[in-house]
Amino acid sequence: MATSSRPLFVYLQRPDNGTWVVVGRYVLDTQTGIGSFLYAPSYADAGLSWSIDPVNLPFIPGMEHLARRYGGLHDVLRDASPDSWGQMLIRREHQLGEKATAIQFLRLSGNGDRWGALAVGDTPKPNIAKLTSPRLHQLDALVQELLAIADSRPPFNARLRKRLFATPSMGGARPKATVQDGEDYWLVKPGLMTDTVDLALLEHATMQWGKAAGLRFADTRHHALTAERSVVRILRYDRRGAQRVMTVSAASLLQVQYPPVDAADSDGASYPRLAEELRRIGAPPEDAIELFGRMVFNGVVGNNDDHPRNHAVLFDLDAQRWRLSPAFDVVPDTEDDPQTLVMQVSAGRRDITRDAMLRDHTRFGFATRQQAEEYLDALLVRIADAFAQVAPLLNTALRARMAERLQVILGRLA
Repeated sequence: MATSSRPLFVYLQRPDNGTWVVVGRYVLDTQTGIGSFLYAPSYADAGLSWSIDPVNLPFIPGMEHLARRYGGLHDVLRDASPDSWGQMLIRREHQLGEKATAIQFLRLSGNGDRWGALAVGDTPKPNIAKLTSPRLHQLDALVQELLAIADSRPPFNARLRKRLFATPSMGGARPKATVQDGEDYWLVKPGLMTDTVDLALLEHATMQWGKAAGLRFADTRHHALTAERSVVRILRYDRRGAQRVMTVSAASLLQVQYPPVDAADSDGASYPRLAEELRRIGAPPEDAIELFGRMVFNGVVGNNDDHPRNHAVLFDLDAQRWRLSPAFDVVPDTEDDPQTLVMQVSAGRRDITRDAMLRDHTRFGFATRQQAEEYLDALLVRIADAFAQVAPLLNTALRARMAERLQVILGRLA
């Protein structure tokens, strides 16, 4: 009796010329739940050597890489799979039950809009359709259809709904889709009727806040729908026109499962550990300092959704190295006043305090605590000054809420 799944071929869009190649083959042992990935001999024979995951899948021809997390799915393949929103679409489209597996979601999520530069298929010959996302002028119709799906309502535009169900691979829990504007691709996230505040507006303002403070945040645009609801679109850093960019989540680099299944996953999600992994994979020293800055910013604004799937690295073809991606999904919690972050800020600590954030300063690349303190204090000044620039973007209630939080947290970190 066969105990292995049928082979799943993994394709990569080459970062140098955009052609698709078979990079490897994945097989799941259905009896043990252990997955196996092997780089394709043809990939090595062609003189190609890009590792699709520099930590878990280093390019070693002939070596079998095993996976036990995510039901036997290798981390970077889990990165290319849908989260709860996409899984919901797949369950509806394919009538899957609650016992649907990770590999089922990977197979059924389609290659048209995956995160990063990977695709999968059942044949050793890539056949990947070009990106065909809705255009910006269709934004209103796109948002209307996303909200109708979220509310289990009939389609307004059957053709558009079919396209959304065919491209369910993006991560996250909330409705989202990709829209094209010229050569750029943007991730669209509408506010929901159940939101107690305008989260789309808040995300846009917070992302602009981070940029104004001198940190590398993804570009965003904001569109008002009604007086109470709006939509934010975020520039996809894993796209350069039609070229897809190799991308790996921090969860993969840290070798932790998210959502966590045990204490090891929770404890392994750590900013200092991620800074060390950045150095290990060859990222420049300034990326670890940038990560420290983002950790501080998350603490100041109260973004307690800073889990390891909300951090990533991408492959910089020009520099031929992995780099920390632009920051994304930075949204303050407006209901509570977070006292902790999801990821550890120093060994065993998640509290948003000056001592906790400075305790592991050397792991971020600071030579001395004084150097780290000087960076922290200068960043806090920039964050405070930047709020004055972005505050007019917020409505009255959000402006007052964030101004109050800024004053409290700055006092705590001073």
